[in-house]
Amino acid sequence: MEVHVVSSTVIPQSLPPTETTKIPLTVFDMVIPNIHMAVLYAFMPPTPTNTALKHGLMKALKLFPTLAGHLSGNNDRRRPSVSVGGNGGGVLMVETNIALELLDILPLEPSPKLLQLHPQTDIAQHLLQIQFNRFSCGGLVIGITNHHRVADGKSMSSFFVTWAKLVRGLHIDKFPVYDRTMLIPRDPPRCDHDHWGIDFQPFPLPPSSLPSPLKSNKVCNVVVHYSVDFISKIKAQMPRKHSTFEILAAHLWKKVTRARGLDLDTLTEMSVAVNGRSRLRPAVPSEYFGNMVLNTIPRAHVKEVTEGSVADVARLVHDAVGRIGDGYIRSLIDFWEINSGDELVSVADVEGPVLCPNLEIDSWLGFPSHEVDFGAEGSLCGFLPSWVPVEGLVILKPNVVGKGGVDAVVALFEDHARLFKQISHSLD
Repeated sequence: MEVHVVSSTVIPQSLPPTETTKIPLTVFDMVIPNIHMAVLYAFMPPTPTNTALKHGLMKALKLFPTLAGHLSGNNDRRRPSVSVGGNGGGVLMVETNIALELLDILPLEPSPKLLQLHPQTDIAQHLLQIQFNRFSCGGLVIGITNHHRVADGKSMSSFFVTWAKLVRGLHIDKFPVYDRTMLIPRDPPRCDHDHWGIDFQPFPLPPSSLPSPLKSNKVCNVVVHYSVDFISKIKAQMPRKHSTFEILAAHLWKKVTRARGLDLDTLTEMSVAVNGRSRLRPAVPSEYFGNMVLNTIPRAHVKEVTEGSVADVARLVHDAVGRIGDGYIRSLIDFWEINSGDELVSVADVEGPVLCPNLEIDSWLGFPSHEVDFGAEGSLCGFLPSWVPVEGLVILKPNVVGKGGVDAVVALFEDHARLFKQISHSLD
């Protein structure tokens, strides 16, 4: 696939340079890895013009100004912020042509080739980067990267939906919330939970905390589809009610661990991303723009995971998720305040590219991908990460091509991936 770049421009911030506002990053922004995230949306023709998309984008950025801002003090682990207005910032917009029909590359599955469909993340100069990839048939793939410390997946989903509505000329009735007063520490602050080694590490890092180099084994991305019928069969095995996420997380933990062939007495962990908005008291509005995701970590020995029932493993996941409540969130806010004079490093930044014997599972199931409709009657035919390079990372996403159910993107070494595909749908 040859991607021909037609133009590359920067959409400036909507505020004049004389008006500058600094929005401090919260502890929830800083516990997130310091990286750009990438996602692809693919649409069958007919699709709106790039000009229409750009005009809608400029309107959306007035509502989501931090996406066009710039990080100030990004190297200061104490109190960085997003500067809106002033010099710098803006959004990178790239336009490309591809001399293929979109059908020629469908169905889209994560691959290093798809990295061409969005701006590079490792040398990003802007918090938000967007690439419009036009195919010969009129099909469109929009590749987006955003700095994770400015917004989580829930926030970016709200941005995509708003942008799409503005392109279609629709009324916007939900606006982003930037109020940080909901996240202030208690007086006096106190830590009721241990956050060292779980959320943050002190700086400088001890040598034992540094990431290990990537092994020579090639990491590949496996996409497996779990139909509504298959999910119902797993739920039928449950003596108590569990969410779709919990049962699929348990099922995948079992299958990935078995595919890796680990010793039965090895301890394995699964990092689970939890949206904290509704878990704080009072709850943070769902429109809150920024990060409000925390990780919780169920642990067990390989024997318990591989030989235990799906119900047993789902209970481990359920109990770990349940530990993320108002008390834990308030404790983390206070931890950040108590250690305000120290340099802290997110544990997520020192994990490295190989998670084995552990894994991480992120859910995109609650993202309203079906509402990302830019009009012109073009139907959504792809919603996915471009490529997952981290061994042991799993992403659950809704299937958007009419099958329903859930797609799981699983990044594993090749030899483990082959076995995983063979056992991915076994119910034992």
